[in-house]
Amino acid sequence: MVAATIHFTGRHGDASMSMDGVDVLRIENGKITEMWLFSTDPATEDAFWG
Repeated sequence: MVAATIHFTGRHGDASMSMDGVDVLRIENGKITEMWLFSTDPATEDAFWG
């Protein structure tokens, strides 16, 4: 398991988003086999992506 703190941005039409998060990855045999993405404000991110 690997955890990485991230900062991500997105644009969708005239709207933009910028927030922090954490990505958790399970790695087997040198390959990512599962991934979980967590943002600091899931409700805002969900609303942004629709």
